[in-house]
Amino acid sequence: MMKKGLIKLISILAGASVLSISAAYAADAPGRVYYRYVNEEGVKVINATIPPEYVSKGYEVVSLNGEVIRVVEPSPTGEEAERAAEERKLRKQQEKADKLLRRRYSSVADIEAAKTRNLQELQGNISILTSNLSNVQAQIVAQQEQAASIERSGRAVGEDLLKNLAALQAEERDIKLQIKQREREYQAASDKFDQDMKRFEEISRTD
Repeated sequence: MMKKGLIKLISILAGASVLSISAAYAADAPGRVYYRYVNEEGVKVINATIPPEYVSKGYEVVSLNGEVIRVVEPSPTGEEAERAAEERKLRKQQEKADKLLRRRYSSVADIEAAKTRNLQELQGNISILTSNLSNVQAQIVAQQEQAASIERSGRAVGEDLLKNLAALQAEERDIKLQIKQREREYQAASDKFDQDMKRFEEISRTD
């Protein structure tokens, strides 16, 4: 009887030990993670570690019961890598531009006011150049009429008059080029302010 009782007691203690170990393992298991990846043979493998050569090919981080915790996509290569790098570069540039836009303006109204001031200044420059052009063109007409009068009288047009006329015509061409340049600047500035207003509205909606 004592022998049977002793065996029963040992069995109970052994069972308790197993339960204790199982409980400890179960408590620790949720913190364990494993890696599931495809090896060279195309077979999915689950392991506590992942060989370095498979990291760039993508893998999954899974729990002990097979639940996917995180998916790591394959690293881009070739054209994909270049495209991804270019996208990161553009994204950083946009983020930098957005910070500068926020620092420079506090509202769309501020941008509109700055646009008005800037365009008025450019338009003022264009108006001055246009006035200068009219003045030079008037001088050219006067010089040409003088030269024509001299020729009608049968005399030769003087060298000084011809040089002066050539200088005025060169100045006319230069002023026309300046006006075109200012007009391009005016349009570019107008477009840039419009883009800034649109972008400011976009980033304001995400706040």
